[in-house]
Amino acid sequence: MGRKTRLFGLLAIFAAVSLVTATGAFTSVEASRTATVNVAGDGSALLAMDPAEGPNGDEYARISNGELEINLAGYTSSATGVNPNATTDVQSVFVITNQGSQEVEVSINDSGDNPDVVTFYNASDQTPSASDGGLEPDEGGTAYTLTPGESVTVSIKVDTTNIGANENLIRQITVTAQATTN
Repeated sequence: MGRKTRLFGLLAIFAAVSLVTATGAFTSVEASRTATVNVAGDGSALLAMDPAEGPNGDEYARISNGELEINLAGYTSSATGVNPNATTDVQSVFVITNQGSQEVEVSINDSGDNPDVVTFYNASDQTPSASDGGLEPDEGGTAYTLTPGESVTVSIKVDTTNIGANENLIRQITVTAQATTN
């Protein structure tokens, strides 16, 4: 085989490798697409949160500026909080509804000065234990699975047996919905 033939063959191989490598390589791509994302109030969002129907939903939960607000002192009473050295169980305060298109696991995290004394739980669990944790994984509870269109009614249990009067308990709750892998 001649020198020119070998050189030509070697150049052909390098050219083929260069073409294969160059066709799939890039360092960045920018592509514009149409996307619509809107912010909705708690009642019409993908994860809807509304006061429960009934006296406790009417008294202790409301929508204010598009967001669910909970006040266990009530909105129409002269009370300023729950009793000290007691266990208070407020049934059916608010409802969480999955208005999305996939199954989600819903959990609640509360924060404030004494979040461990307040438990948010599924209202169908009529008598949760004090150590149950309800819908709060950070307190030993478990998330609740909601299929699209399904709701869970949330009750609130407050155990102040080791808390004195005039103590702040919680200031905020965070409701989290995590899509399941199904």
